Amino acid sequence: MAAAHSLGAQLPERLDAGAGAGSGGSVFGWQPRIGVNGSVRALSLGNALLDWHGALARVTAPSLSMVEASTGARLSVGGASSGWWIGGDVIRHSGFRDAVEQPRVETGGWRRIGNVVVTVAAVRRNASLAEMRQITRTSTSVFVFQDSLTGQWDSTRVTRTFDDSTRVSELRRWAETEAGLSWDGRRLSAAVAIGARLASRGVPGGSWGSATMALRLSSPLSLVVGAGTATGGRFALDGEHRFVTLGFRVRPQFAPSMPDARAAPAAATISGLSVGSLGGSKYELSVIAPRARRVEITGDFTNWKPLTLTRAADGRWTATLALSAGTHRLNARIDGGSWIVPPGLTTMSDDFAGEVGLLVIERRAEDATK
Repeated sequence: MAAAHSLGAQLPERLDAGAGAGSGGSVFGWQPRIGVNGSVRALSLGNALLDWHGALARVTAPSLSMVEASTGARLSVGGASSGWWIGGDVIRHSGFRDAVEQPRVETGGWRRIGNVVVTVAAVRRNASLAEMRQITRTSTSVFVFQDSLTGQWDSTRVTRTFDDSTRVSELRRWAETEAGLSWDGRRLSAAVAIGARLASRGVPGGSWGSATMALRLSSPLSLVVGAGTATGGRFALDGEHRFVTLGFRVRPQFAPSMPDARAAPAAATISGLSVGSLGGSKYELSVIAPRARRVEITGDFTNWKPLTLTRAADGRWTATLALSAGTHRLNARIDGGSWIVPPGLTTMSDDFAGEVGLLVIERRAEDATK
């Protein structure tokens, strides 16, 4: 989607493609823009996740055709309810010769509260900017002449002042901050963000805001609309001051499979789920399914990889897990059927029109006193 860059974390694996228009007070009015961007999981090591993301956008105007491409990686560490990340981007502008942006570095954190995720981020940017400057030059010369009365030679000093112009390139550094709030419902999801650029030497301050809404049309496909503003002050590397976008969001086929948690006939064979503490961070998760031949669970604590439970004599299926305090998302399935939300758990929508169950692990009193 053609929109202001996002510094948020916890981006799901996805591919966005769309078109929009923006206006920065140009005499050419609203300028068309098309673009794509995506995010994919590259590596998962316990609570550490490495994501790769990239974007490509093109802006067309009567006197300008600019292509902006960016790619980067983000390392995030955290649990189900909170965490932080650090990452970087490499950016290239084509058709905009007066500015060359250097790689940027960003960091931030997130906090999940139910279906709402709050993010706060900061980014460090620098660029080499070229501009034409008006300068005043002074020229001094000696004029030699012969006196017509005496016939002798004489001289006088002549000073001239005139205006000139020259191209100057300077490296400028600045910092930006951004806060975001996203909400995910059953069919709708929405996100808002506000940001600001801190004024520094040669770089004016500015602020911006954006809002997007996604309507899930089917399991892999969503319709996305957005609008917002770029920075309020004129600055070479900023795009349109106002923009609107319309596009689609799809789940890439090469992304690891996310469990489909829609209702399934096997749900009738599960009568309950319970979690008991074994001390420390160890917990025993138990599912009651006496007629099942195999019971599996999957969740954010398994990196969404199926985990087979062990059958007990009383018809329970159990597993010992290391769980941190907070909110976890999980699903279960029986005998290789569809993934479902175990009875007794609060149901919420996942990122791709499915459903997951919410499991809350309370912080114990002895941990709170440490």
